[in-house]
Amino acid sequence: MMEKEVNNLAPGEQAPGVPIRNPYIMKFCKALAEKKGESQEPEAMKKLLEDMYGLFEFLLGQNMIKALPDDVREEYLEMANDLHNLSYEKIGNVFDKNVPDYQQVMKDTMKQFTTIYMKNREFKAGDHMPQ
Repeated sequence: MMEKEVNNLAPGEQAPGVPIRNPYIMKFCKALAEKKGESQEPEAMKKLLEDMYGLFEFLLGQNMIKALPDDVREEYLEMANDLHNLSYEKIGNVFDKNVPDYQQVMKDTMKQFTTIYMKNREFKAGDHMPQ
């Protein structure tokens, strides 16, 4: 299945094994790369944007977990240890009920990510993720 065809599928119709990408986050990453003046060959730019997206997604996840109340955070982390029984619905239930200002978490993550990205001469997502 071609990438353009995959992107036209409804979320429930997403092809197996194809990562789900939030188009707003992808646009944000692309805008940052343009603002920084990145000029890459198409394949290198695609890799750069994928690396950027991965780090942003990681930071957002960490910040969402930090935004949970302490007792709920502990329950969520315990639930996350059982990946076999974890689902998007279960995750959504935890965060929808317990992070009332998710838009602020998203804004703060965008600022955090922008700072990391703009200060690095050569961006390497792995440099900013725990081992």
